[in-house]
Amino acid sequence: MKTILCPTDFSKNSENAFRYALELAENQEARVLLMHAYETPVIYTDVTVSSVQLDFEVYRETAWKDLRKFYEKASGTKKGVRVELIVQQGLPSARTVEVAIEKKVDVIIMASSASSQMQRLLVGSNASRVLRDAPCTVLMIPSKAKFTGFKKIVYATDLSDENLLASLKVADLAKEFKAEMIYLNIDNKSLVHDDADLERITSRIRQFVHYPKMKGYVCTDLNIADGITYFLKNNKADCLSMATHHRKFFSAIAHPSITKRVSHTIDVPLLIVHTPDH
Repeated sequence: MKTILCPTDFSKNSENAFRYALELAENQEARVLLMHAYETPVIYTDVTVSSVQLDFEVYRETAWKDLRKFYEKASGTKKGVRVELIVQQGLPSARTVEVAIEKKVDVIIMASSASSQMQRLLVGSNASRVLRDAPCTVLMIPSKAKFTGFKKIVYATDLSDENLLASLKVADLAKEFKAEMIYLNIDNKSLVHDDADLERITSRIRQFVHYPKMKGYVCTDLNIADGITYFLKNNKADCLSMATHHRKFFSAIAHPSITKRVSHTIDVPLLIVHTPDH
């Protein structure tokens, strides 16, 4: 992990996400791209072009001023971490994806809930664009989450080939931190499981993932999102990871999706990776 992108709207929640990014960057000796995207109103006017251009310049200068102020306040004692400030004009989600591609970002870290522009980015249609089009993994940080490293990572899986292949990205993160990785399968059909079922699940996982500090776990619940939430409330974890399709993401969020529901109910960071598209 070399480059982290952290979009901000200057809210308290995005400030917490930035601090989380700084802690992770310090641990991994990575750099952080702290980005703010501002939108300008559509102006219908009879004034001269030069006057309109001056107004747009004011927006940009204000954005730079606010971003520098935010950095000074939020960076605290982590000023030794390499941080590049970026200001973009346009839709926050679109600019986030473009910067992630241009800068070859390894992970986007952003707040899982916020207000104003960031709320639209994270829980509205803008969120779907970031999660759908991001060229890298996306780590969503709850408002109260604090970085303490990764000792246990839970990966929710349906045990399909593509889902297990996507988990290799998460396994790489687990290796960096020497973390335990729990593959959690929520079974909404069978009500009873025994040790043989757990061994069968673990054996299937090991066909794809060669990481010694991992095991399979099955939880029964008629609702998959509720099963994941229940497991996390009863088993301490530093991160939950899930996989989603790029192409199928829009159709999934047309209804209350598992990823979206879980992101609003858990208290640990949510790491989203993409399964291969066919």
